[in-house]
Amino acid sequence: NVTVTPGEAVGVIGPSGAGKSSLARVIVGITYPTLGTVSLGGAALGQYPEGDLGRFIGYLPQSITFFEGSIAENIAHMAEDPDDAQVINAAKSARVHDTITALPDGYNTKIKDCSHRLSGGERQRLALARALYHDPVLLVLDEPNSALDAVGTHALNEGIRDFKASERSVILMTHRPMAIAECDRLIILENGAVRLEGPRGSVLKSLMGDTKKAEKLVAGE
Repeated sequence: NVTVTPGEAVGVIGPSGAGKSSLARVIVGITYPTLGTVSLGGAALGQYPEGDLGRFIGYLPQSITFFEGSIAENIAHMAEDPDDAQVINAAKSARVHDTITALPDGYNTKIKDCSHRLSGGERQRLALARALYHDPVLLVLDEPNSALDAVGTHALNEGIRDFKASERSVILMTHRPMAIAECDRLIILENGAVRLEGPRGSVLKSLMGDTKKAEKLVAGE
């Protein structure tokens, strides 16, 4: 059993195959649990009207796919009439606005015309902007910094900090130490089960025996 409260970021860490991505898919409603329930705001996910859940939960999957259309359309989930202000706000929150405005046609640039100009980290931040478009109350990130350099990771952590400050929640699946810098609690998954859970410092101390050493590892030192 795991509970995430408003304004909290929870990091889910563990080796490959531990169940991090499977848990992410269950939390966002893509995969149904065989036992138990997942609730958002006290209501089971199945109680939300079809199509509404995506407005409350933002999801950045490990494997990113973009669609034919402009950058703005992709951020807006290919909506027929994207909200320009929401698109720009999402891009700014994902720290990718400057990258987009530097493209020949800015937000109107077609994905197929700029894919060769976008680094892996920029594509990841563009996908993060898409996850933020509907201003969700919960953000689920599956290995969000797998393609980010130190600058991109710093930008991601800033975005998570802002998200928490607005009393919204983040669940972050990762195996990279620097990614958990903004996490308040950690959950250690092992073979699909929770091995350890608690405040970040306590969990790191249990794992490494030295809180200061663990914090330096998280900071990338």
